[in-house]
Parts: sequence; C-alpha cells; structure tokens
Amino acid sequence: MKVKCLIIPAILSAVLLSGCARSDAKAAYTAASAELTAGNPEKAAEGFLKVTESGYYLSEAWRGIGLAYMQQTMFADACVAFEKSLLYLDQESDAYQRDVSLYLAFCREHQGETDKAMEIYNTLIKKSPDAETLFLRGRLNLRNGNTKAAGNDFDQAISIEPDYDLYINIYEVYEAVDKSGDGAHYLEEALKEAGKDESDYYDQGLVSYYLQNYEEAKDLLIMALRKDGSDSRSVFLLGKVYLAMNDVADARAVFREHTQQESTAAGAWNGLALCDIAEKDYENALRNVEEGLAVGDESAAQSLLFNEIVIYEQMRDWPTARSKAASYVGKYPSDEAGLREYEFLSSR
Repeated sequence: MKVKCLIIPAILSAVLLSGCARSDAKAAYTAASAELTAGNPEKAAEGFLKVTESGYYLSEAWRGIGLAYMQQTMFADACVAFEKSLLYLDQESDAYQRDVSLYLAFCREHQGETDKAMEIYNTLIKKSPDAETLFLRGRLNLRNGNTKAAGNDFDQAISIEPDYDLYINIYEVYEAVDKSGDGAHYLEEALKEAGKDESDYYDQGLVSYYLQNYEEAKDLLIMALRKDGSDSRSVFLLGKVYLAMNDVADARAVFREHTQQESTAAGAWNGLALCDIAEKDYENALRNVEEGLAVGDESAAQSLLFNEIVIYEQMRDWPTARSKAASYVGKYPSDEAGLREYEFLSSR
C-alpha cells in the first residue's frame, strides 16, 4: 500500500504538470497570434517558436511561424515552416490541411519553384476539387504561358462556383498578363450575373469600367450613389471613371464632396491623391494619402498605402519607395501587385 501511495501522487503530479504545460502553451500561442494580427511578425515568430518548444500545438505554431515569415517576405523559411506544420498534423480537418497547403504553394511560387507549387495544386484538386484551388492553378498556368490549361481550370472553377467575383478575379488575372482580350468573355458573364439584380448598379458599373464603356459606367455609378450615397466603392470607382475619361476636374469634385462623410472619407482622400498623381502634384498627393490614413478606415488603408508607394516611385525617391514597399508587403504579403512593386524597387 505504501508503494501505491508513493506512485499515485507521482502520476497525479505528472498529469497536473502536463495540464499546466498545455495551458501555458495555449496562452503563448494566443499571444503570438495577437502579435501576428497586430503586424509584428518578428515578435510573433519568437512567440510561436516558444510554443514549439513546449511540444504542444506544433502544427498550429509552425503555421503561425510560416505566416510570420511570409509577412517578412522570407518565403524560403516560410516554406520550411509550412512543411513542418503539415508534418505535425494530428487529426486536423481537411480544411485546415488545405489552408496550410495553399500557403505553402503561394510561397513556392514566390520562391520561383512553380513546379512544386503546381504539384500542391494538383494534389489538392485530385483529392477534392474546389473553385479557389482551381482558380489558383489556372492563374499559375496562365503565368507559365499554358493558356489552354488555364482556361480549363477557370471554366471548371466557374462550373463549381458561378460567382460574379470569380468572373472578375479571372478577368483581372488575364489583365495582369496583358491578355485582357482573352479574358473579356468572363466580363460578359460577370455582367449577366450582375444583371440578375437590376439594382446592383455598382457591379454593373465595374464591368462597364473594365470594358471601357465609361459613359455607361458613369451612369450606373451615379444611380448607385442615388440609391446609397454612403457607398464608398461607388464613390471611388466613379472618380476613377472620370479619370479614365481624362476629366480630372469632375473626378476631383466627386472625391472632395465625399471627404466629409465618415463612410466615404478615406476612399475620397485616396481618390484626391489619384487626381494629384494624374496632374503630377506629388507633394499634395502625399498630403491626401496622409489625410486618408488618418481616418483609420482599414478597408481603404491598403489602397492608400499602395498609392503612397506609387507616389514616391513617381518622385524617383527610390529609397523611400523601397522602404514603403517593404512595409506594405509585410502587412499584405499575399498582394500580388505589392510584391511586384517590391521586386521592381529592390533592383532600383
């Protein structure tokens, strides 16, 4: 009996210690996740690494490390972290495994390892085809010059999810590789989707803008604002339509009118910066970007910060443009346009 009395407390102690260790690891994981969300990738990576030392939440922690490295454009290190996340999978859901795999594929692409990225997409699609993965594989095929394969992927994605936004995203991929003509029929399909709701003037206006039917786009967006004067998307796009028509004065009038309205202010200041860029008034453009960022509207912040990079680039202030681009890709590591700017500026 005495032996058992000695053994039982030891077992209970081990269980309690194990429970405390798991609880500490969870707290450390939560703290690291908060640092990642706050845009502090270095601190986040340190926190997640401490979690891995505990032996708990290994897959989740390595995923966090991968995301932290992505925010620092450390794509090779991110690949290693995501591979470890997959290695330590323990009865996680298929959705979680797919999520990590897609991050890994993204980093492979930006490491120039497009063949390995393609292998990941192929594996995921073979297991369970979904619209997002088919879109991503189609985008990679198009970038690699495999136009027919890209079209097949996009069409299959649409057959699964015939969504307006997907049509627009596909068109934008073609536009990014200077093949707007090849992607035009996706815009026509998007217009059909938008037309199902006759009052969805913004979506119809966006397609008309892409098709360069600027008068039609203008009329649709004016109707959108009559319907909802607080629609920041319609304000910003209407201004861009006027700019596309080389009518800077009307664009500026639209934007200035909406700087005093809380829901549209940040986008309106951003639009005024675009007007200044068009007129090569870069100092004033920077002031308008600052005004827009001061509003604190996260939905407009990304576009404002991107335009800030463009302004410094136009001013030929390469060091500041590089610095701003590095900060931008840290906050938005999956933004393709930002990564292209960063790569371009890195060589200046």
